Amino acid sequence: MSDESSMPYAGKTFNIIKHRGDPTTATTLSGHPVKKEEYVYIKVPTPIGNYEAGDWMMVKCADYHNEHFVYLDPLFFVDGAEGKGHWFAMCTCGAPAVIINPKDVGLTHDSDADSNMLVCQAYMMSVTQFGVGRHATGDGRRWW
Repeated sequence: MSDESSMPYAGKTFNIIKHRGDPTTATTLSGHPVKKEEYVYIKVPTPIGNYEAGDWMMVKCADYHNEHFVYLDPLFFVDGAEGKGHWFAMCTCGAPAVIINPKDVGLTHDSDADSNMLVCQAYMMSVTQFGVGRHATGDGRRWW
């Protein structure tokens, strides 16, 4: 087995939820409280559709029915070593959250399917590959 210090992520901790207070709040491993939001505002880095670089875009957050929720990672906005390597949005299952157009991946059951959504990447990938959504923790709809 290789020396642990030679691994690229040695000594790093990811923003995994260590305690879920209730279905709308959680505390990250770093001790930062996060909460479930219906919408988040994201500054557009490059021109996307009708948005110019620097514009603020309102994005709907996916609702996982009190199982997990997506949130903006508070450490992403920290300069220096503490914020280095953090993704801008996460799911409480530990997976990154991504912005998608629900029509592009066939998620048209949502009433706001014509707008972009912030979703759990693990859940979205399992829906598109297997037709059943599962979070990184294995939580989700049953296969049977």
